[in-house]
Amino acid sequence: MICKFLLAGALLSLPLVAQAQDSKTELNLLNTFTVTRDLKFYQNLAYGPAARQKLNIYLPRQKGTHPVVVFVHGGSWRNYNKDDFEFVGESFARAGYVTVLINYRLVPDFSYPAFVEDTVKAFKWTKDHIAEYAGDPQNIFVVGHSAGAYNVVEGIVNETLLSAEGLKANDFRGVVGIAGPYDFDPKYTPGVFGTHLQTDVMPASHVHGNLPPFLLLVAQNDELVDPSNGTSMEKALQKNGTPVEFVVVPKVNHGEIVGALMRRFSGFFPPVRETILNFLQKNLRKP
Repeated sequence: MICKFLLAGALLSLPLVAQAQDSKTELNLLNTFTVTRDLKFYQNLAYGPAARQKLNIYLPRQKGTHPVVVFVHGGSWRNYNKDDFEFVGESFARAGYVTVLINYRLVPDFSYPAFVEDTVKAFKWTKDHIAEYAGDPQNIFVVGHSAGAYNVVEGIVNETLLSAEGLKANDFRGVVGIAGPYDFDPKYTPGVFGTHLQTDVMPASHVHGNLPPFLLLVAQNDELVDPSNGTSMEKALQKNGTPVEFVVVPKVNHGEIVGALMRRFSGFFPPVRETILNFLQKNLRKP
């Protein structure tokens, strides 16, 4: 009974996740209901020399080699870290994916392209080392929420940043962007993109060549990222001939759409977690 009461209280608090972008309270609440003690995990592995270039890995309980999810957190490029999203690591690990949560350098100490460079560097580390952690380097998916969705999508479509790490877009099996800002005027985020023009830094302007499949999820009630970002990105991918699925998730806001990834709460929301898992399963590289 007490557990059900606490669960109900946690669910009622989820709308605050988006409204309090400078607070970790709601994320901490999600993690309070996340059980990882029976999972093998690694914390603060370095993928580069900078202090923020660290990652965590969560392993499924099943033996064998598993597909991989790299998750990149949001926070307006200014807030949060990988540990705040333990519930995401647990959620995908329970679904059979070796799950990598990354940190990246933040504003105001750094600006574009540092946070995308870090994301791509973490992709490279994962491809090179994930076999040491029961992961399949031929089955890596990249997933991000909000600013993290920007990092992930820009990291995949920006050939210059990929090639700097010796990667190409099709080294990855698929891309999932959750409530991401892909096509907006940088003047609305002072200090993030410096003096760059919109066409210099926005993923929707960088789509070209052979890309993996995309899943773009948009929150119907998103109060922070205009849903037009998703439709603009979808159009750019379609024009390029890239497979893309576009889903508007009803009745959720910017925070709830990522909160819905929590395994124990996912049934109380539209099927965000299920939609992503179906996309991953469909695009797995078969033996």
